[in-house]
Amino acid sequence: MFDIIGVGDADIDIMLKVDHIPGHDEKVLGQMLGKFPGGMVANYLSAAAAFGAKCGAVVSVGEDDFGRLTLGDLEKRGVDISHSIVRPGEDTYFTVTNLDASGEKSMSICQTAAISPYPEEVDFDYLAEAKYVHMIGTYPHLVLPVGREAKKRGVRVSLDFEPESDRMTPEQKAETLSLAYIVFPNEEGLACYVGHRDLERGAREMLAQGPEIVVVTRGAAGCEVFTKEAHFAVPAFQVPVRDTTGAGDTFNAVFVSCLAREYPLERCAWLATAAAAIQIQQVGSRTGLADEAAAKRLLRAQGIRFSDQD
Repeated sequence: MFDIIGVGDADIDIMLKVDHIPGHDEKVLGQMLGKFPGGMVANYLSAAAAFGAKCGAVVSVGEDDFGRLTLGDLEKRGVDISHSIVRPGEDTYFTVTNLDASGEKSMSICQTAAISPYPEEVDFDYLAEAKYVHMIGTYPHLVLPVGREAKKRGVRVSLDFEPESDRMTPEQKAETLSLAYIVFPNEEGLACYVGHRDLERGAREMLAQGPEIVVVTRGAAGCEVFTKEAHFAVPAFQVPVRDTTGAGDTFNAVFVSCLAREYPLERCAWLATAAAAIQIQQVGSRTGLADEAAAKRLLRAQGIRFSDQD
């Protein structure tokens, strides 16, 4: 039995250090920091595995050096890649990230035909071995058929909502939420989805369409967690920031890893916040991934304990 199976993207992030993020038609000198395995779903699975979750990946890559690098990195981290797809003759997609001294970034994304699996490439019997399946919620061509099959098999669906849902029809939005157990919009993603910027009202509108839990991530302001019965906020920790790439993926992954262990929601949120705070102190989306012990150490340093054992 897997805790989480992720279905979606895996890429390579080419990271450049710059003095400042370039504006329109501006040239800046950059220093190569490295080529780091990335992709939202692959980052998520890496963070979940580091935290101790048993994970499987259904991602697609090209038959090239980038593809071998990103799949090899997942396997090295203990993620099962037996059902991932290698596309002969295709290139693995990649991003170029400009990173300034404050940790802020701009990204250029080079999408290819290997950006994500096709629904017909997904083995639904494999998905049935998981407690949770995680996807990016703004890709209905993949989320809807996979989500239907996962829910039919009793697998809880976790979705990350990016600020791209304006490309979805109202019918696609409604069905996507009806399939989800938990959703993770950031503030922009929530506003794009519901059409306004009232955070609590927007989260309640999402809850009314099906999910049991809505977690709104707010960057440096922390997160807010909503259920039909409860609402609470957890602040972010003040730590030196080197790179925010993948911080949201880490937060979401640790939150669901904790749900898979049946932790209470507040414990899930605090541990996820701590793991994200640890990760952003390193360059690269998978460089500073935390296990549960490291997250608890940070919480203890902040005076936060859940029990005498923590």
